Amino acid sequence: MERDMISHRFGIAKLTGEEIIFSAKPSFSALMRWQLVPLAISVVGILFVPIVALCIRISQDKFRYWLTNRRVIVSSGFLGFRVCSIPLERVSDVSLSSSFIEMLAGISSLVVRDMTGEAYPGKCLVALPLTESTEYQRQILDEVQKVNSEIRSV
Repeated sequence: MERDMISHRFGIAKLTGEEIIFSAKPSFSALMRWQLVPLAISVVGILFVPIVALCIRISQDKFRYWLTNRRVIVSSGFLGFRVCSIPLERVSDVSLSSSFIEMLAGISSLVVRDMTGEAYPGKCLVALPLTESTEYQRQILDEVQKVNSEIRSV
């Protein structure tokens, strides 16, 4: 019997009773602006613009984000991929980050911190449009609050 999957491509199976709340990915145009604007500013960087554009194109299908009623899942990579899953009961904070270059590109990142207080690159939802990132942040924090209140009531 085949298990219900969150993503067949990344081999992510649903846990018992798990439901997807949202699925997101970075915008290719936002990634291009975010990576290529700094390069295009310098004379030497202009030579690397085609290489960086190719790298972005190769890696764009590896970056995916899911929020379920049980965990936050982040897939990232370049040639390969890495999937990081953070149970909602271990999430301590979800912060919004936007560097100067990201602001110019109209994007931001969500940094998901677990109870250790550390945020690894695999736990960041990068290159999300500013308008969507605050909504994703609110949804993650709402689900964390639901899970924590369920745990306390048991």
